[in-house]
Amino acid sequence: MFFASLKKLPFVSTSTTAPRQNNVDNSANSSGSASIRSIEELPEAKVHIDGAASSKEPGDSNELQQDERAAVFKGKTMVGTMIALGLSMFLASLDITIVGTMLPKIVEKFNALTLTGWITSAYILSTTALQPIYGKMCQIYGHQYVLLATHGFFLVGSVICGASKSANMLIAGRVIAGVGGSGLTSLCFVVLGDFLPTTKRPLYFTIFEALWAVSAVSGALLGGLFADKTGFEWGFYINPCIQGVVIVLVIILMRLPRPQGSAIEKLKRIDFIGILTIITSIVLLQLGLVWGGQEYPWKSAAVIITLVLGFVFLFAFVAVEWKLAVEPIMPMRLFKSRNASLAFIGQLPFGIVFFLVLFYYPLYLSVIWNVSAISTGLYLISCVLSTTLTCIATCIVIAKTGIYLQLLWCGQAINATGIGLLALLGTSPSSGMIIGIPIIYGVGIGLSMQPMLCCVQNAVKQKDVATTTSLFMTIRMMGGALGLVIAQSIIQNQMSPRLDNLVVKYPDQAATIKGMIRNQSVIWESGVSVDLRNALIEAYVQSLNTMYYVFTAFAGLSFVLSLLLKDAPLHKDFNDSDDE
Repeated sequence: MFFASLKKLPFVSTSTTAPRQNNVDNSANSSGSASIRSIEELPEAKVHIDGAASSKEPGDSNELQQDERAAVFKGKTMVGTMIALGLSMFLASLDITIVGTMLPKIVEKFNALTLTGWITSAYILSTTALQPIYGKMCQIYGHQYVLLATHGFFLVGSVICGASKSANMLIAGRVIAGVGGSGLTSLCFVVLGDFLPTTKRPLYFTIFEALWAVSAVSGALLGGLFADKTGFEWGFYINPCIQGVVIVLVIILMRLPRPQGSAIEKLKRIDFIGILTIITSIVLLQLGLVWGGQEYPWKSAAVIITLVLGFVFLFAFVAVEWKLAVEPIMPMRLFKSRNASLAFIGQLPFGIVFFLVLFYYPLYLSVIWNVSAISTGLYLISCVLSTTLTCIATCIVIAKTGIYLQLLWCGQAINATGIGLLALLGTSPSSGMIIGIPIIYGVGIGLSMQPMLCCVQNAVKQKDVATTTSLFMTIRMMGGALGLVIAQSIIQNQMSPRLDNLVVKYPDQAATIKGMIRNQSVIWESGVSVDLRNALIEAYVQSLNTMYYVFTAFAGLSFVLSLLLKDAPLHKDFNDSDDE
């Protein structure tokens, strides 16, 4: 009765203008008013391609759909789209690595070591919250318009970050930038998933990975340069400077199909209740995890109520998608596939360890060596390059051989090994260890990323690829946000008792010791004795080691889950088939 009454609301109407996707295969036999179809059903839609309208008769579904897709992604359209998407990917990657390198200076400027988790996770929180809707929005409004909207959010957020006068203002800017940043990255995978068969996608992904490598290396160097020479603000202002050119190119070059239909018809297709419940759930769950053990005790009412409400909204979201939504942003049929379900579950622990080195390695180096931001960026390059070059090689191997699951197993095992080895760095590591161990971690990440995506896209029907890709990226980013929160919580909870012991031992240095919680740079102040400095470094490194042990367990869990995946050949065309 509850769901039946909700369906009477205008914004969840079940009229034929928005048929259920899980019933779309029977659309040829249905009658009624003209339907507004998604990109995934091009044969039955009137779609604008390069300014011209084309229509398809319902009924010849698969063959016509393949011809339509093949015609779209070729020639000037393909080149223009790849340029627009590639530059968008470049911008998103540049931002992440710049911020990672500048993080120690940002923390020092705002005296906000306790807010490190917020500064890093705020971006990922909003990225995660909005990620699920991009695949569906592309089906309703078209890829170009959605990409332009994400650029708008990213630009505004970057300007706010650059103009920040406090840590809270910076965090707010990162939230807004994250709304756009999620689209800049995920749309690359959504577009290729929509217009290329599984066997051809890896070769195109190598282009994106090459751009990621260039931007990541550039970001590591630029982040250090801005932090040391011009101020971290320019690490954010560089985004609008580049975006002006990118937005113009997106408008001119990206000529992909645009679904027809009035604004009202398109609004009726949006799963507003699903979007509201999933965003609310993600925000509440991450707030509870950020607050727990830092802002409030884990047993406090604020933390418990927030987490409970987060799970309530999560269950509500599942109920809405299962029973109510006309065009759900997360169709329940996706979970009928064994490989898709296991890949989704495995993405969570993989996402938890995904950002570990990028955000916490610069802090580690600044504590033990007091290195400049530029030097930090140089050390970070080894990890970034190993990740991207391995990912490029993996894409080529998959495209040439069709092998992907074995690569995933190797990558997951190497990733867990690399994280475990980070605990060996200690307080006096050699330069070889500083460079070499992150390379092992990077190789593991690079070997794992593309095989995971191939596995999940290969396991679902073509009409579900965009939605599946968005959900897949959402879970990874959710894991990333959760991982940063877990890392910060472990470090803070491990540091506090160790610093209390040092206060007892060095009572005349109590202010300096307590200041370590907020700002790691106090270790290297001139008034700190050598003995106290070594003790503070030891306390920080021991806290990091505890975090590495926990994250090794998460990486191990992801590896075990990958072993349960079924090896299935990659699809060479757009024929629908999924594993049961």
